[in-house]
Amino acid sequence: MTTDRVLNARSLTRLGAAVRRLRLDRGLSQAELAEAAAVSRQWIINLEQGRTEGFEVGRLMRVLDELDASLAVRDDREEA
Repeated sequence: MTTDRVLNARSLTRLGAAVRRLRLDRGLSQAELAEAAAVSRQWIINLEQGRTEGFEVGRLMRVLDELDASLAVRDDREEA
């Protein structure tokens, strides 16, 4: 079953909240997600709290892959 649910992530804080929501929806602990994505639990904690230190897009993509989620970039400018 596919879902069209979109979680708005216009800031690192919102991105972290979206990842946390997805993790909880899938019944994963931070440690389980970290192990599956080959990142540290501390990295997951930092991501979920919107901290930027040590933030790497490659790691984020592995985490999203483990959550069966993707990252999209949308142009929010109004057309003139």
